[in-house]
Amino acid sequence: MAEFKTDIEIARGAKKKQIQEIGAKIGIPTEHLLPYGHDKAKISAE
Repeated sequence: MAEFKTDIEIARGAKKKQIQEIGAKIGIPTEHLLPYGHDKAKISAE
C-alpha cells in the first residue's frame, strides 16, 4: 500500500509566493490587497 503525505507535510513542503504576485496574476491591483504577512491578504470591497 502506498504511503500518502499528511496535510501538514504537504503544506510545509509547498513553496509560497508573495501575495502581490498572486494578486497580479489574477488581476487584483496591489492597492486593493490588505496584506497580513507575505503570503496572506484580504481584498478590499472596491
